[in-house]
Amino acid sequence: MAVSKIGGDHQLSPVQVAFGLSGNHPGFLAEFEVALKSVLLNAPLERNISIHILADQEAFASLKGIFNRTELSTWLTRNPTEIHAHDVTPDVPQMKREIYDVFKAHTPNLGSDWIHGHTMGAYFRLFLERFVSKTSAKHILYLDTDVVIMANLEALWGLVERQQLNALFHWGKNMCSGFVVMNLQRMNKILPLAKGSSFTDADGTMFPFRDQSILQAVNISYPNEVNILPPGWDMTVTEIWQSNNHPYDKKFPNVGMLHFNGGGSSKEAYFGGENGSEHNFITEFKDTWGNGKFYATLPWEWARYQAKSLVRPGSKGHPIQFFFSKGMQGGQNISESEPMQ
Repeated sequence: MAVSKIGGDHQLSPVQVAFGLSGNHPGFLAEFEVALKSVLLNAPLERNISIHILADQEAFASLKGIFNRTELSTWLTRNPTEIHAHDVTPDVPQMKREIYDVFKAHTPNLGSDWIHGHTMGAYFRLFLERFVSKTSAKHILYLDTDVVIMANLEALWGLVERQQLNALFHWGKNMCSGFVVMNLQRMNKILPLAKGSSFTDADGTMFPFRDQSILQAVNISYPNEVNILPPGWDMTVTEIWQSNNHPYDKKFPNVGMLHFNGGGSSKEAYFGGENGSEHNFITEFKDTWGNGKFYATLPWEWARYQAKSLVRPGSKGHPIQFFFSKGMQGGQNISESEPMQ
């Protein structure tokens, strides 16, 4: 994706966002839709944006249906917007081998059933640089599906680009991998560093073997390789539920995102629906965390108009461009005028 030109020759790199999807559970996919909607409606006003979805076979097969039902091909956006869907199924065995090698370096007798709590899709974030171009933009934001964006992403990108450290990744002090900005040009160093990192916390407790543990181990062993984001970009339920963080609007006045499950294993949508109930934070803190449900209840038709209302005067707007690929191959562009079968 090309850079945006502002004020003559001044160029801004595009914002890149990524999701990792595994399986086709309805609640999980419903969360993805809401997160995607929140990203599209908080796209920077003066940057292009590309969204990359790394999916296994089941999740990949669900995407065209989601894009058709939400009528994303009819959207007009202020700046060029691309959605890249990657079927990473052919690459999953290699990913598993590399992750296994990291964990086995710390537990020599590790068995073959090492994936616990989360699906393999949780590990896709660690391989983003193999599917996303490193030439058009340096950074990419990874989101769990139970995250909603609450402020324009320009604010986050400004924080990342202004810091002087050429960090491997950027996240909050709570070290939650559900919201992390990766350095595409350097993130291939994460797994090698993790092999030699400590997998024990300050109290000597060993981290469970999960994708988040790999990033935590690197953070603890190589703190100078990591940039810590402000608290408003680290709003994770499991880390800030305590009463000393209340009232949330006073303790955290500059909130850019909300992360609801924060490591929970449930695949039901946090905002409820046909098969589940609302997350207790939505019902107990309606004036703050309850706002996260806004994107769940906002109709896609209304969201489309909100995006269109931001198109520059005199501009026709930009139809969203879709690309589909399998493995680490080039994506096939699907014209905005063609139905996605």
